[in-house]
Amino acid sequence: MVSVVQNFCDNASNRLGDIAQRIGHDQDLSAARRMIYSSISKMNMLTLQEKLRATTLIARNTKDIDVLFSLPDPARMEWVMMLLNGDI
Repeated sequence: MVSVVQNFCDNASNRLGDIAQRIGHDQDLSAARRMIYSSISKMNMLTLQEKLRATTLIARNTKDIDVLFSLPDPARMEWVMMLLNGDI
């Protein structure tokens, strides 16, 4: 009986750990999404409409968020232009 309860507790603990990790990941992603426009808004060569479109495109794809924030500023601008032009 004790082993059954212990097994149940271990499984519950593992599931709660998985849930906590997913929540943490979602919160990190949400914070990154909020930073997208802040980063793109500094690109003075873009119109407001282009900035909003780029923000929307990038926010839809977690890999694009990672790429945006991994690039240095000059490459970031070029990458956003390529994204807007449909080159990537």
